[in-house]
Amino acid sequence: MRRRALAAAVAALLLAAGIAAPARGAAAELVLNGSAVRDLTGWTAAAQSGEVGLRRVTGLRGAPATTAVQLSRPAASGAWAFALARLTGGFVPGRTYRMTVWARDTAGAGSRLGMLLANGAWEHRPAGVIEFGTLAGTGWRRMTRTFVATSAGAADTGFYLSLPAGGPFTIQVTGLTVQAVTAPLPARVSGAPSRVITFAGAAGSAPDSRVWNHDLGAGGWGNGELQTYTSSSDNVRLDGAGRLLITARRDERGGLTSARLTTRGKVAVPAGSYVEASLTAPVGAGVWPAFWLLGTSMEKVGWPACGELDVFEGTGAEPTLAKSAAHLPDAANPRLDRPYDWGEGGATTDLGVPLDAGPHRFGVYFDATVVRFFVDRKPTLTLWASDAVASGRSWTFGKPQFLLVNVAVAGDVDSSATSFPRTMTVGPISIWTGGVPA
Repeated sequence: MRRRALAAAVAALLLAAGIAAPARGAAAELVLNGSAVRDLTGWTAAAQSGEVGLRRVTGLRGAPATTAVQLSRPAASGAWAFALARLTGGFVPGRTYRMTVWARDTAGAGSRLGMLLANGAWEHRPAGVIEFGTLAGTGWRRMTRTFVATSAGAADTGFYLSLPAGGPFTIQVTGLTVQAVTAPLPARVSGAPSRVITFAGAAGSAPDSRVWNHDLGAGGWGNGELQTYTSSSDNVRLDGAGRLLITARRDERGGLTSARLTTRGKVAVPAGSYVEASLTAPVGAGVWPAFWLLGTSMEKVGWPACGELDVFEGTGAEPTLAKSAAHLPDAANPRLDRPYDWGEGGATTDLGVPLDAGPHRFGVYFDATVVRFFVDRKPTLTLWASDAVASGRSWTFGKPQFLLVNVAVAGDVDSSATSFPRTMTVGPISIWTGGVPA
C-alpha cells in the first residue's frame, strides 16, 4: 500500500471510531492520549514491511508515567515504519509550541527514534522540525523540541513517531505532549547598529588589515574543497563603492583560487548580539559562498566544541536557495559534531530568484538561550538551548564569535561545466547588541 493511501486509511479509521477532527485554534494539550492512560484510543501504527504491534503497558515503576504504549516488530525490512498519536487541536501560525516524548528501548539495542508532527504520509506538517535520538541502554529518555508553527496543520496531523525501518525493535513511549509555550526570543532594539564593519577604500585595494585576516592555502579545508585560498587582489579586493569582492577563478594552470577572510583575534561579536551582512552571492554547480561565525574559543577547544553559526550558505547548483545551519558538539564527546543543518525546518529559504540577481540581508542573533536566523529581516530557523541540552548537545552560543566570509568550490559536486570567475559581493556588516533591529 502506498504511504499516502495508508495515511488516508488511517484518518478514515480514526473518524469512523468517533474521534473528532482537531479544532482550529490552540489547546492546552494537543495530544489526545499521550500515555494510553485507559486504552489505545487515537493510536495507529504501520510499516512498509511487517506489522507494527501496539500494546498498552501498565504498572510501570520508575517511569515518567505508570502507563505506556509498546511498539514492537519482529525482524523485517523496508523504507519506513511509524506510529501516530491523534491530536485534538490545530496550531496557530507564528505561535511557539513544544513537543515531548519519553521513550526507551526495552532490549537496549540502541534503536533510533524520530518525532515530528505530520500525517502518515509525512504531510500536513505545521512546522518542518524533526528530532531524532538514539535510545541508549534500557532507561527512559526524554526527547523534546520547541518550534514556531508555520501552518495550522490538518485534520489528520498527528504526533508522528519515526520507528526503525528495518530489524526487530521493542520501544515503549509515554508522556507525549504538544503544548503552546513561552520560549525566549531575541529582544527588539531600535537605533543605529553598535558597530558597522565597512569596506571603504579605493577600488582594487585590500580590506582593512586591522579587522581582517586572510586564511591561506589548500588541502580541502576539512570539506574536500578544491580551491586554494590566496590574498591576491585577483581573489579579494574592495570595489571602491563600500563593498568587498571575493572571487573564485581558474588560474592559468586550470587550478581554482579564491579567498577566505576572518576577524579572528581582531573583532569578536559578543553573545546577545545580532549580526547582519548584505550579500550578492554567486551561483553555479560547485560554487559554495558563505557568511558564518565561529566561537573565539576555537584555538583552545577546537571544532566543533567552539560552535559554528552558518548565517548564509549557497549551493550554486540550487541558485535560489539560501541555507543556514548551526554546529554544536556532543555533550559527551566534544569532538563529535551534532549539527542542526540544512534539512531543519526553516533552515533553507527559497528566495524565488537567483542569489546573484541582487543583494539580500542575512543575519543571526545568538545568546545563551536562543539562536535565530533571518533572511531580509524575516526569521527563518530558531533553535533553543533547552532543546539542544535535552538532546545531548552542548550549547556554545553564550560566548563571543568571530566572522568569516569566503567562496569555496565543493569537491563533491561536478563543477566542470561552471564558468569562472564567480564573485560574491559583501556589503557593510552591521552588529546590534542587545537584540534584533526593529
